[in-house]
Amino acid sequence: MRGSEYLDEAAKEDERLGALHTEGLSDSWANVYQRIALAIEAKNRGDEVFLGELVYPGIEAGIDGIRWIENCVRSADQGSTWVDYEHTKSVVTEQV
Repeated sequence: MRGSEYLDEAAKEDERLGALHTEGLSDSWANVYQRIALAIEAKNRGDEVFLGELVYPGIEAGIDGIRWIENCVRSADQGSTWVDYEHTKSVVTEQV
């Protein structure tokens, strides 16, 4: 994709439109749902190797997204000023 040379190969696999295209939101959700469907299918057939190699966002990515939105709101509440991104350690822990 022209203009996105800075992306690594894994990111380029999901890139279709390039930056600043609002249509990209639906593509982003489609990518997430596709990966989740692939994970469910692999789990149902017991393919642990595929599951170990599959990359898709987990709960931490969702929590980071919420933190980003909270900081956007904080910036807006302060007159659209720059705010430091508050990133605190998540209370979510991985089960072993």
